[in-house]
Amino acid sequence: MFHLFEVCCHPLRDAGAAYPEIEFIRAQCHGCGAIFKATQPPVLETIEGGGAVLSCPSCSARQAVAGARFAEYMARFPSGNCETYRAAASTKAAQDAPFNAGVGD
Repeated sequence: MFHLFEVCCHPLRDAGAAYPEIEFIRAQCHGCGAIFKATQPPVLETIEGGGAVLSCPSCSARQAVAGARFAEYMARFPSGNCETYRAAASTKAAQDAPFNAGVGD
């Protein structure tokens, strides 16, 4: 139902966790052609134990993606294409920080 452009995962936090927790997915819906970034419900709902349900915000297309499928994606693309996203987010956070933040604390 969807073509995945980016999958960004949190690093594995629990030693026994089999699959990473999904931070966001940028995808294109095959049904309506919408390109979107899924970060939270109802567009992105994580499944306990791994995986997620992805819903197109423009139409009713919906698909569950198993944690194993995300693990395969991350094996092929270890960064998940999200290192660019994280670098941009941290740069923006630094730019948005007040000039004198922390001074006099």
